[in-house]
Amino acid sequence: MIAGERLAGRSRPSRTPAPWAAARRAPACPSLGVLLAASTAAAPAASAPRRVEDTTEPEQPVIEELFLGELAFPQEALELQIASSPAWRRDGRLVQFSVPLQLELGITDRLQIGGELPLELVRHDRGVAAGLGAVQAEALYNFLDDRALGLTFSAGIEAGFPAGSRELGAAGYALEPFVSFHKTLGSVHLCLSASAEVTLPTARSDTTEIGPGVALAAVLPVGDLAPTVELAAELDDAASLLFAPGVRWHPARGLELGAALSLGLGDDAPDLGLLLLVTKEIQLADDDVPEHESRRRSP
Repeated sequence: MIAGERLAGRSRPSRTPAPWAAARRAPACPSLGVLLAASTAAAPAASAPRRVEDTTEPEQPVIEELFLGELAFPQEALELQIASSPAWRRDGRLVQFSVPLQLELGITDRLQIGGELPLELVRHDRGVAAGLGAVQAEALYNFLDDRALGLTFSAGIEAGFPAGSRELGAAGYALEPFVSFHKTLGSVHLCLSASAEVTLPTARSDTTEIGPGVALAAVLPVGDLAPTVELAAELDDAASLLFAPGVRWHPARGLELGAALSLGLGDDAPDLGLLLLVTKEIQLADDDVPEHESRRRSP
């Protein structure tokens, strides 16, 4: 989800020197006027005051999605994002393959709603289980988006519903409030998100469990490519850490492809994983807003 800065070049006005004899015969006052006019025309364009919209235009994301955390940028109004992030994970003898379908819709430029429908396949010692995993619904609101500060802040909540099988996901309902920050430091973009998953009581368990988590990502865009490094930690009873280096590619406007390798540390983290990403944005309404006022997210 990042837009680069534009540099406007300046052309130097050409001057044709008059013959020496003519310059000697020219009156002093007209010559002074010509010099003043030429110096005014040659003044650098950079001295002009910076446009207000250059500092107030919202920060633009360099990538559309994170593998391990939550991005602070919502979809713009009436923009639909369709994404799928196929993932293969191995944890000892347990192997899991999932193909989630994710939808995000911008209601306004600051409010976004979304959902995820995961299809999963798990192979373990007792056999193979396949079906629909835990369905999720999400709402995100952007509180701060300032290009001059290079800072974006959003908060949201995610609701999880029981999966058809315990082997494919949680067996109960869950709520997960989260906050997400984005900070631009030169060419590097940092993304930080923190959450607390609250598992609600079920027929099998009458206790409420809270699982805090934090994720950090660094993005360095290089043309159409954006190498990324992501870290995610779950801080419940058995702390675990996931490390995921990867890359994003923007082959066309509104299209993002990504891949990452995940390495787990801790008993609750998968040993190894391969993560893929396909994201497509669709504008549901005509965008006639001037360019400096647009919140278009595509690079």
